[in-house]
Amino acid sequence: MDYKIVSHDRFQVIGVKKVFSYDQGKNLEDIPKFWDEVHINGTIEQLGKLGTSYMGICSVSKEQEANQEMDYWIATEYNGQNADGMEIFEVSAQQWAIFKSVGALPEAIQATWQQIFSKWLPESDYVHANGPEIEVYDGSDTTKSDFTCEVWIPVTKK
Repeated sequence: MDYKIVSHDRFQVIGVKKVFSYDQGKNLEDIPKFWDEVHINGTIEQLGKLGTSYMGICSVSKEQEANQEMDYWIATEYNGQNADGMEIFEVSAQQWAIFKSVGALPEAIQATWQQIFSKWLPESDYVHANGPEIEVYDGSDTTKSDFTCEVWIPVTKK
């Protein structure tokens, strides 16, 4: 897999959040619908005015984990005050394994997630650290076969 290990300082994002179930892969159907929703209702345009890239951020609390639920944010990096209808989320300083995903969404990024958790993490010198998982998109056409995005996984050495 194409990846790099990077340390990143704390940063803040602004966006919208929904809670999704990942029981039986329900999130794999529902999160793409959430992206469709923010495109249709104009939220993605608002985010585009606040930042330069889009992020999908998966965050699971201990309470949510017991119910197989997670928060999923559609957001952009931002250092300002809260905007109407949006929330701010702080991402702590972390060491990240950053993976390149190439191909049309959602199939390509879902395959990347599968490879990370079924192959890379078990075989690497790293373990998943406490923190959110992040998808980073540049805003270009996600239906193209050469679309490129990133998946960030917080990691520590074994």
